[in-house]
Amino acid sequence: MTPPIRVAMLARVVWPLHGYGGIERHVYHLTTYLAKLGAAVTLYVQTPPDPSQLAQLTPHMQVRTLRYDYTSPYLRPNSILGRQINYPRYTLELGHQVASAVRAREFDVVHSQGLCAFGYGWLRRNDSQLRAVPFFANPHGLEEYRTPDWRKWLAYVPFRWMYSTGHRLADYTIATDACTAPDLPHYLGVDPQRVVVIPSAIDTAENLAPIDTNLVHDLRQRFAAHDQLLMLSVSRLERNKGYHLFAEALAQAHRRRELPATWRWVLVGEGKERTALTAQMHHLGIAAHVTFAGRMSDAELQNLYAACDFFVHPTLYEGSSLVTLEAMIHQRPVLATAAGGIPDKVFDGVNGILVTPNNMQALYVGLQQMLHAQAHWSEWGARGATIVRRHFDWPVVAQQTMEAYRHAL
Repeated sequence: MTPPIRVAMLARVVWPLHGYGGIERHVYHLTTYLAKLGAAVTLYVQTPPDPSQLAQLTPHMQVRTLRYDYTSPYLRPNSILGRQINYPRYTLELGHQVASAVRAREFDVVHSQGLCAFGYGWLRRNDSQLRAVPFFANPHGLEEYRTPDWRKWLAYVPFRWMYSTGHRLADYTIATDACTAPDLPHYLGVDPQRVVVIPSAIDTAENLAPIDTNLVHDLRQRFAAHDQLLMLSVSRLERNKGYHLFAEALAQAHRRRELPATWRWVLVGEGKERTALTAQMHHLGIAAHVTFAGRMSDAELQNLYAACDFFVHPTLYEGSSLVTLEAMIHQRPVLATAAGGIPDKVFDGVNGILVTPNNMQALYVGLQQMLHAQAHWSEWGARGATIVRRHFDWPVVAQQTMEAYRHAL
């Protein structure tokens, strides 16, 4: 029998130990499905608040934990300043631990997530023993390079240096979508020949498992009992998600009576923009049509996807956009901006409407087009689900990852 490929997975967070975000789920599903394909995975990750939760991962892989938080109780560990204190120490200690294991010939492949590339990459740059083992690095969304906020831009200088340095020292830098592959040489300065496209994905079986027709009906009644149209958006409530622009587009369509007499836009998620968005909805005169649903359980959210008429993602910049994939697997048509990896998922007139980012008028025209295409929503939704199953389901993507490992070896 061929011995299993031994993989060191370098991360800071993983679902369900550290939250429910996109990277947390990416790490969980990638490691779990690699293990199902026969890889021997060792996950390096931040010590969880509740160590007993480690039992949820250990049936699939080995887990080695490290301290991350070195801040005081008065400073949030994942604030910009907190990350500047914590991440360099975390990634360097992580690098030392993994380097020792590689020198002891414990691993065949090293695979990092986000800033975790830096410490190990820095140690391996002049170490021939470490450089003999293939090193894959996934930078994910590159938010630190895209923010329009000059204060964040300055605060992110150390992170940009760590990102660029760490990924230039990898053998393979992973682009999570074909359309974003040129971003890696552009932002990180990596060799284009070292860029490999391996999509981010969702677990379609996991997304569809909670669907309950009674709950779908109840959610439709809860959010839109008498509304003819229910639109849904899901993400953190941050400025870069473009909700302020879509609100203006909705207000313009509402004034011109292009929307049904009753309609509703539901936003799922929390964030610092909620206060400003609430004030904007009142100013625009559409507050009665907008619901801030806050945070929802996985089961509720998956059923709400199925209850809405179409999904809206007006983001200014984006990584891979897993929420778009989640909407698609529930056969919802999508109105989205052509940001980040979305153009690899949403095709204009095929499974939704794609518009120019950071452009209110483009969103308004896209909304008009979506409303006029109502007869195609069912067909578009079915096509979207097919796209997900063929290209963005974890069993498919984990197999691609294994093939990339084998090629490197």
